[in-house]
Amino acid sequence: MHTDKALFSTRVKHAFAATMALLLLVTSAMARPSTTRQELHKMLQRFQVQQGSLSSALKQLESAAKISLAYDEDALRKVQVHANTYRKTAVVAILQDLLSQSSLKFEERYNTILIYDSVATQARNGLQQQAAADITITGAVSDKSGPLIGATVFIKGTTTGTHTDASGHFKLNVPENATITITMIGYKSAEISVGAERHFNVVLQENSLNLNQLVVVGYGTQRKATVTGAIADVQLDKLSSRSLNDATEALQGKAPGVIVANNGGDPTATPKVYVRGLGGINGEEPLYIVDGSIYTGGPINPNDIESMNVLKDASAAIYGARASGGVILITTKKGKSGTATVTVDAKTGWQWAAKKLDVLTAKEFADVENTAYDAAGIPRAKAFNADLYPDGQITRTDWQDAIFRTGKIQDYNIGANGGTEKSHYYMGFGYRKNDGILINTNSERYTFRLNTDAQIRPWLKVGENMSYTYTDGNGANTTSPYTGIIFTALGYPRNITPYTATGAFSGFPTEYAGSYGDLANPLATLMRLDDRNPVNKININPYAELTLTKDLSFRSNFSVTKSFSDRKTFTTRVLEIGKINKNNSLYESMENYSDILSEQTLNYTHHFGLHNINAVAGYTYQHHTYTYLTANANSFSDERDAYRYFDNAGSWTKPQSGIQEDAVESFLARVNYDYNTKYLFTILGRRDGSSRVAAQNRYQNYYSLSGGWVLSNEDFMKNIKWLSVAKLRASYGVLGNLGTVPTNALNVNLASVAVYTGAEGTLTSGLAEDALSNPNLKWAESNQVNFGTDLAFFENHLSLTADYFVKTTNKMVMRPNPPGTAGVNNGMYQNMGQARDNGIELGLNYNGKVGKDFTFGVGGTLTKVSNKLLSLTTGLPEVVDVSKVNVRSSLTPLVTRVGNPQYSFNVIKTAGIFQSQQEVDNYVGPDGVTKIQPFAKAGDRKFVDKNGDGKIDNNDRQIVGSFYPGFTYGITLNANYKNFDLNIFAQGVQGNKIFNALKYTNMNPSIGTNYNMLKGILDAWTPTHTNTDVTRIISNDQNGNYGNTSDWYIEDGSYLRIKNVTLGYTLPLQWTNAAKIGAVRIYATANNLFTITKYKGYDPEVGMDNFGIDVARYPQSKSFLLGLNVNF
Repeated sequence: MHTDKALFSTRVKHAFAATMALLLLVTSAMARPSTTRQELHKMLQRFQVQQGSLSSALKQLESAAKISLAYDEDALRKVQVHANTYRKTAVVAILQDLLSQSSLKFEERYNTILIYDSVATQARNGLQQQAAADITITGAVSDKSGPLIGATVFIKGTTTGTHTDASGHFKLNVPENATITITMIGYKSAEISVGAERHFNVVLQENSLNLNQLVVVGYGTQRKATVTGAIADVQLDKLSSRSLNDATEALQGKAPGVIVANNGGDPTATPKVYVRGLGGINGEEPLYIVDGSIYTGGPINPNDIESMNVLKDASAAIYGARASGGVILITTKKGKSGTATVTVDAKTGWQWAAKKLDVLTAKEFADVENTAYDAAGIPRAKAFNADLYPDGQITRTDWQDAIFRTGKIQDYNIGANGGTEKSHYYMGFGYRKNDGILINTNSERYTFRLNTDAQIRPWLKVGENMSYTYTDGNGANTTSPYTGIIFTALGYPRNITPYTATGAFSGFPTEYAGSYGDLANPLATLMRLDDRNPVNKININPYAELTLTKDLSFRSNFSVTKSFSDRKTFTTRVLEIGKINKNNSLYESMENYSDILSEQTLNYTHHFGLHNINAVAGYTYQHHTYTYLTANANSFSDERDAYRYFDNAGSWTKPQSGIQEDAVESFLARVNYDYNTKYLFTILGRRDGSSRVAAQNRYQNYYSLSGGWVLSNEDFMKNIKWLSVAKLRASYGVLGNLGTVPTNALNVNLASVAVYTGAEGTLTSGLAEDALSNPNLKWAESNQVNFGTDLAFFENHLSLTADYFVKTTNKMVMRPNPPGTAGVNNGMYQNMGQARDNGIELGLNYNGKVGKDFTFGVGGTLTKVSNKLLSLTTGLPEVVDVSKVNVRSSLTPLVTRVGNPQYSFNVIKTAGIFQSQQEVDNYVGPDGVTKIQPFAKAGDRKFVDKNGDGKIDNNDRQIVGSFYPGFTYGITLNANYKNFDLNIFAQGVQGNKIFNALKYTNMNPSIGTNYNMLKGILDAWTPTHTNTDVTRIISNDQNGNYGNTSDWYIEDGSYLRIKNVTLGYTLPLQWTNAAKIGAVRIYATANNLFTITKYKGYDPEVGMDNFGIDVARYPQSKSFLLGLNVNF
């Protein structure tokens, strides 16, 4: 251990010294030369041109030299070039030679190389000079998300032009009847004819399958044309117009293969992200990479995000032991050359409960209870006797109205960016306050980001990405079937008011309290809620990039993340009759987290003829340290806020503290090869070592092989005009899931114990082994296979991406119970089992235009994933711990069994309701005499005797589905008409099941707790009302109508939700020019506008962390926001 610490100390010192040097370089950076001019004079070792169109040759040169070209397709269409091979030739010389056989010339303007017809230009010069004084046009260029900065606007066939400013505006002098061309990388070019109009609003359409677009792939980028892996490019449609608790919500329905499940609507809750399935019994978490660096910092402000990509298949193996759950790559906004610009985005709005459940009135509740008592032959409770307690028949309170409210959302963001040709900066600040729809629940978030970079020498670039986040909030317990606040509100008697006449909180009436359940006043519970968890996180990521040769570069990346949290929970006394708590308590915890990451990579790029090679090799080291301290105290004589500190407690318990450390060391390499952008091949490998396991298992190897074939670049496909792109892909690889191994599984810490020793039975405290360690443990891994295709039609207007995958997870980690002779309470972590996720993914996009003012885009995603537990190596038929998940220690609906999906609902099937005693008597076992349900009566539930043994018990259970959806989907519509923009996003799931536990707690007259019930109980069976699935009302449950875990509780959780609708309007240019400001956009956004579902609970999105069991979880809210976006 001492050696490990010494080694770590040395590494940290070296890394710290490197960081200081990098920070010094960042702060002293001064200049950056024009990159376009540099690229023009770059030498290409070998560049081969095939005989064909000039347009094809220029696109090939654009890719090889990494330059941006703008030209008129009409001028190039008839120009042909001869086959030629250039060796050790500058880009500028190649370009001159390609244009030499025509009247085309080029000039470097606006960071773009403009190609134009010199003859036509000379013929127009006189007219243009005159027009310069007579005709001035203005305009604004935007895409579906807002203004586009830096778009090139020029007169067709000339070099006369400009580019859009920080507000997306342009101004240009043109001749009469001129044609204007607007271009920008990643978008289809647009042309407009200048007639009588003098102002133009141009909306560029994204090239949905732009093959020259750079895609982040981990430790570098690749042109989309040469990508062989399954990489989702997430469309961030109108992201800044939405107000999100967490940036990962932006992935929901937007990326094929990615399922995002909101864990209820609590303001402090974060979504759960699944990339291609569950990933075995241990589950998986995606790895987050921000600006090229592994990220463990705080939540990222969605307004700071430039792009998001997801590595879904074996291409993620470049991240080795932590990549099995997929890799989410986030690129934040960077500065741009030019005048400093400031963007202010402010939105505020309101949210409210989308749905409330119908519950019984006070009189209806009393009537149902009396019916139940009468049916069971039990004397009626006094509380429900109108003669003895008439006050109990009067409805005074709607407890749902008492706890729900209209909450306010505030979301303010400021972004500033700018720079020179030498350096760039981006700075963003955000504040978000979310007052939840339950009283006294809220969340608050501050974010700050600073990204800078500078080219201080032609061979040296330095930069840093820094972020700080502060989060805090007050969440509510809505997941307990005993104390969940919404469940409590549904069950609390409605004849009771929230407050007494003195202003104190009410409780049950003393004389009749025994007739009601053990519930606390729900409003009082919320008002007393005091659970704060402020978290401060800071991430500093300096880096340096060195150009060693024309083909070889080096990147040194260092990242430090610090996290500090101080949780404080005070539980007050509850003296009102109902659920009395005579004591109070304070719980406080301090958690500090430190993460140090060093990544050193070499990148090699070389082109020889039609062959292209890109390779990366690197070494990384990451060290995590986590410390904690917890303390408890109680018996506070004064509960006022100023006294909720340990000094004022009457008693304390022994504090606990500890430390956890682990480190990961990695070696990585990847080689990408393509021949003429036709035949693609990638091979990569990574070797990861972790301190979490023993030395003999410390290092594991991961790898990936992938290939692609771009059919559309073959000569025999050239004449298929309607087909723009056709590419086939395939990959195979092995990835790891290091998160399955606890930090102390190798050597479990001793536990504090107190035992009686000696003849006198003296109580002695000490440390003892309470769990078994496993020196042979390894972490889980997955084998992943993928087959995919990328297609585009009709000049890229329509594009389709499709994938089929199989992910097999091996060496899953479980902790079975120890043998009785082990002498410990906890067993050993072991590798035991195999699971599989497989499915298909589809992504479809269409971009179109109607007339000159209306453009639109329609996109859709679909993900279908199936999972199955293939084996448990110990021979166990199922995972025992899963079957212990229960509802009030009575209903146990879950099972993870070999040969079936994980976390399946395992229940007794029902066959309706007995309509007569004769039906009961005729339902007999194999002997033809014994009743299968001997205690049943007419109106009771009929259960299926699956195993035919003549009785109903847990052996009759059957698997009827799971919480995991059969498929998920998302549909997006973007439309622009003149200054108006519209975005509609719908998202849904199909085929998942929900276990509606409210039927047990709030529709069950036999539970013995006398909670108020849902209106559905009024649909109960009677001799005159038989067409129902609700059994007769009775206060005992001898037949198990409610006590049996049956499929009556299972409901369809499928839904289609209009997740977001945004309507925006950009003010006319003449208005904003008069005010001397940039583009101004006003917008309105509605979230969760409506939901189509058959589920009877509050909300079908109950979350996957509780495996689809709903006990009235905090529901999603509807919200309406008004926003203003101003550019300066």
